[in-house]
Amino acid sequence: MQIQEKAHRILQQSVCDNCLGRQFAQLLSGLTNRERGKLLRTLIAMSMDKEHYEGDIELSNFHGFQFHKFESKDKLEKKRCVICEGMFDNLDKLAEKIAKVAKKYEFSTFLVGTKLSFELISREENLWERVGIDYCEPLKAELNRELGKVVEKKVKARYHSRPDINFVISLPEGTVDVQINPIFIYGEYQKLVRGIPQTRWPSKKYKTSIEEIMAVPFMKVTRGASHKLHGLGREDIDARCLGWRPFVLEILEPRSRTLNLKSLSKKIGKGIRVRNLRLSNIEEVRRIKEERADKTYRALVLCEGISRKDLQKLRALVGEIKQKTPERVVHRRADKFRHRKLKSLKTKYVSSKKFTIEVRCEAGLYVKELVSGDNGRTTPSASSILQQPCICKELDVTAIHNLKAKK
Repeated sequence: MQIQEKAHRILQQSVCDNCLGRQFAQLLSGLTNRERGKLLRTLIAMSMDKEHYEGDIELSNFHGFQFHKFESKDKLEKKRCVICEGMFDNLDKLAEKIAKVAKKYEFSTFLVGTKLSFELISREENLWERVGIDYCEPLKAELNRELGKVVEKKVKARYHSRPDINFVISLPEGTVDVQINPIFIYGEYQKLVRGIPQTRWPSKKYKTSIEEIMAVPFMKVTRGASHKLHGLGREDIDARCLGWRPFVLEILEPRSRTLNLKSLSKKIGKGIRVRNLRLSNIEEVRRIKEERADKTYRALVLCEGISRKDLQKLRALVGEIKQKTPERVVHRRADKFRHRKLKSLKTKYVSSKKFTIEVRCEAGLYVKELVSGDNGRTTPSASSILQQPCICKELDVTAIHNLKAKK
């Protein structure tokens, strides 16, 4: 179908300039759909046979009007668009509704979305069935864009594809829903005390967690609904983390987004220390979750009786360690074998029944079981090499390696 013929067929109904121009959105670049529609309406009017008119008609009169079935000037009247029902003439009113809701929140970027009724979608689809979809743009796409331009002026914020907040307006009702995007804060923490889990524990066994201690000042400032902590791995509840573990703290549905990170870092409760705080994003959360960093651990080991010379035998642990999921966690993790490399090992004699071991290993190696052997589920182990029961009394993460935080 030729463009002129297609425009001619569209204009058999009362259609506004936006809805006319939108059917040719992929043509005549540099124009808005309204400008395309006005131009096409004028061209169709110029091509009409003079016998259809009574007297001269100024072409400017055609803008915003539908010359229905090419009738006389007396019957020329402005009619409501059968596709959008005049929504493009009401963008300012719709933007005012959004701006009123927006006053409750703090944001610098936003996005506007629309939820169209079945009737609106059906009318546009019926038009496409008649004239095709060769060059068109959907009504929803144009409404989002044009409404966004008007809202931008009213809320003094930038229209952005990755916004702080989304406004979704249902049409034609005009109700507004708000979707507040989270704040992501990157940092690195140390856990200086034992007996605290990294995240909230499902039972009431532990009164608090690293996540909850860390989130308190941020929740107070942002007035967020809830929070999540995404860490690069985790230490055991009874272990300290003296190395700096990367994390991203996610604040959900924040009402305020102005953060003094330096000041907030000083308000985090005792036992937790943080550094290098900065704003982050969901991509960094994914990166941290996927990161497989080497770690160095230091363990205090109890045994039945050893000499300094006995500790030299533990050098045989360096290399590949075969582990089955430890008995202490198998109830909540898949029972499978894993192979991890132990890259270096140092020992220090404390007494005949006590020594320390420092190891650097791949992510995912269970160090407590490296010491105890876990009833044969980890091989080799300190227990198997020394041929006596060994128990990991205390465990610390002393370093997390090979990390280059993306800024």
